[in-house]
Order: sequence, then structure tokens, then C-alpha cells
Amino acid sequence: MGPFAPGAEPGEGPAVGAPMVDVVDACAPPMTCFQLPDVVRCAEHGLGGRCPQCSEQLVQNIPLPVYSTFCRVYSSLPWDALGSQRCTLSASSSSSRSTLSPPPSWQSVELSFPAFVALAAGLAPEPGERLLHLGSGSGQAVVAWSLLFPLAAASGVEGCPTLHRAASAAVARLDPDLQRRIHLHHCDPFGVQSDWHQAGVILVSAAGFDDDAMDRVLEGLQAVEQGTRVVTLSRPLPCQLPSRSPPGFALARQAACRTTGLNNASVFIYRKLPIR
Repeated sequence: MGPFAPGAEPGEGPAVGAPMVDVVDACAPPMTCFQLPDVVRCAEHGLGGRCPQCSEQLVQNIPLPVYSTFCRVYSSLPWDALGSQRCTLSASSSSSRSTLSPPPSWQSVELSFPAFVALAAGLAPEPGERLLHLGSGSGQAVVAWSLLFPLAAASGVEGCPTLHRAASAAVARLDPDLQRRIHLHHCDPFGVQSDWHQAGVILVSAAGFDDDAMDRVLEGLQAVEQGTRVVTLSRPLPCQLPSRSPPGFALARQAACRTTGLNNASVFIYRKLPIR
């Protein structure tokens, strides 16, 4: 069973995604009280206002024990040291097009927990659907996915050893049944492109990428199954068409989401189209 409530209050996200917890009985756990500023940061108005940046953003609350578990496993990480980490990949593994451009960086960009919850609810994953996070940083999205969707697995690929160790330490604090559904890999995400198709939702941290690196991402996504949702953080998939979507993909939504660094990241959500 998943954690999303079957009835959303005004201003909150719809009840979508994997099978949801029935929270209407008297024994239901308390819920979080996430608000819009937890999901998107905006200085254009007061707490009760809305602007074009956040007017379409949703807030989704979940059972408080789920959030408490997430906070517990990440409570002792050295956030000041982790926030500036990035993995610069070697030119041999990551820059096949040009020897003049520097290799791309899988920069650590992770969404805040409330922002990721809202994103996950909007993706409406099927029961058991796998998440793959390329450039998974300290593993927060991977851990959150496993907590939100108890039937689903999640994989993270991170090239920075410091961030990979932090993710592994966080996962080690989870219950064994959760640990079995989480797979962390310390390697070049481009080196495992042949495995990307195994996920139904692919999250790409692209903050440190140049145009050549984004072209490589798009190439790696050609083999994914139709219906796969691809979420890119900070940069869109390359496209020369007025539709703003590369061939074979449809841009479903663009939004700003709050990051763990308290700024916003641009989030682009695509769906892989059927082959014609």
C-alpha cells in the first residue's frame, strides 16, 4: 500500500499513484502538514499568495511516520560538506564527441522531501514500478521512493564517492525489507546506459551538463519502454522542435521545485511515446 491520502484538501495534490492507504478510520496515522513554500520557493508574494511560478504546483501530504523515517535516516549527515559535491567524469568515459569541451559533471541536485512527494504523486506510478536516479547524490530520492511506494524498487547511480558513501550510510539505517528494494551503484551513469530501460521512471540530475552531455542523455533514453516517465532536473532534453519535446517524447509538465539547498530547480517531465 502507498502513503498518499485518498482525499486531497483544497490546494493539495490529487490522490494518484500506487494503491493508497485508507486513512479514514480512527486508527489512521497523523499526516504531515506540508505547505506550498515547502514544495517551491517564491519571493514574489507572501505565504498565502500565488504567482505563475507556483500557481500550478501541488502539495501532497503523507502519513507522518513515513516522513519521520526519512528524517531519521538522514539526520546525521554532514549537509554542509555534501551540498557542494559533484562528480566530474573522465573524458574517456563521458565525452565522446569533443576533446575540447570539459567532461560533464553529475552535480548533486536533490529535491526537498515535500517537493519530491508532490512530484512522485503527479507521476502516478504503477504498483512495483522502479525508479532510476542518475546522479543520485546522497540517495534521498531513492530512499523517499522506497518509503512512498512499498511495492517498488529504486536504484541510484552516483559517481561521487563521498555522496555514494552518504547514501549507503542512510540506507543502512532503514529496516531490512526497505534495504532489499534499494540498489545503489557507484559508477559513471553513462556507463550503464544499457540498463536504463529497466526503470519506469528515470530521474536525471543534469545541473552540471553541457549540450553534448544532454545529447548523450537523450541517446541513452531511446531504448526505454513506451510510457516511461523521464524527469530532468535543471535542464530540459535537447530539442529543436516548436513542441519543446524531442522526437519520441512528449513534455507533460514543467515546474519549479524546491531543492535541499533551499533554492528552486527547474523540473521537466516527459513521457516516452509509442513507436509509430
